[in-house]
Amino acid sequence: MKNAFKGWSRLEKTLLIGSVTVVSLVGIVFKSDLLTTACSIVGITTALLLAKGKNLGQIFGLLIVALYSIVSFKNGYYGEVIIYLCIMLPMYIMGIISWIKHQSKETDSVEVNTIKAKEWCIVSVVAVIAFVLIYLLLKAFNTNQLFVSSLSVIDSLFAIYLTVRRSKYSFYFYVVNDLILMVLWGIPVIGGTLVLIPMLFNPFINLINDLYGIYNWRKLEKIQKKV
Repeated sequence: MKNAFKGWSRLEKTLLIGSVTVVSLVGIVFKSDLLTTACSIVGITTALLLAKGKNLGQIFGLLIVALYSIVSFKNGYYGEVIIYLCIMLPMYIMGIISWIKHQSKETDSVEVNTIKAKEWCIVSVVAVIAFVLIYLLLKAFNTNQLFVSSLSVIDSLFAIYLTVRRSKYSFYFYVVNDLILMVLWGIPVIGGTLVLIPMLFNPFINLINDLYGIYNWRKLEKIQKKV
């Protein structure tokens, strides 16, 4: 825990403190419940820790699974609850193990991995099949915003898989998922459920953090290749 926040630049500290402050203030102004606000804050912290290549981000991911599942259940996204608990949870655990085994002493972060074309092809085919199965599963549970929710789940799975594999391209999928989540949580907010505004602010702020993740992982990769 101590090393995870050691050596952060002024920009990184500003992103973390500023993001948490904004979400907290939004939660207070719109009278959101503590659970929704906490879910947003943990999500933002997780994104920045992963952007830094810190294994604590994977551990925070376990907490996100629990909080996001509860918030999703309360808002009728039942399929996402099942997928987060049955798929996302094991993947975060695998991520913790993988990142512990591949730590860079030079950058005090995870070692950036290169994924070959064959693996990309296999994962892409699996993703298409998984999308169809997830769509049918979410439909069976009468999940709200079925298509958008299905896109969110499959993109999250792709992003987390690439995170487990220590690929810099995971952040490209996180950016796409941020855009999808803006739609997913924006619809109920527009419909009048203002207490969910922190959940809507979360992907907006994470978009900035994940774009920083793309930049930082490229930097980490260059440093590690020189060693």
